[in-house]
Amino acid sequence: MKHIELTLRGLPLDYQMANAIARAVALQLETEPTLVAWHDAPEGRMSPVIEGADVQSRWQDYGEAHGGDFAVSINGDYDFIFADSSRYETLEHSPYVALRDSQGHEFLCLAEHLRDPANPRQEACFAVDESVMGGLHEG
Repeated sequence: MKHIELTLRGLPLDYQMANAIARAVALQLETEPTLVAWHDAPEGRMSPVIEGADVQSRWQDYGEAHGGDFAVSINGDYDFIFADSSRYETLEHSPYVALRDSQGHEFLCLAEHLRDPANPRQEACFAVDESVMGGLHEG
């Protein structure tokens, strides 16, 4: 895996800014860069979230084991591992869409049965969090 280390000065840097910079670098290096894992040292966060894992290293192990081609580290505080997804087959048009209702609940819906994308209905959707299902609108 290639490692790219960037040092930036004179710019207020947070996770969002570091992510945008890392993605810009990734677009120059890969045909279809896909973020596989990341680490936000100042906030003590990582993705994927792995219960009980070492926040300082587990994200890197995961990224390397799941196809990471290169890593971008910014100021040693923000780390991103990317893979080139162009070598994988893509799904053609899916009959399903992912939606959120006004309360932020997530649903997977069959698009052809959905009248209003802002109103997930029981006959067209199922809740990603099953405890929400009873709160679906009927029309």
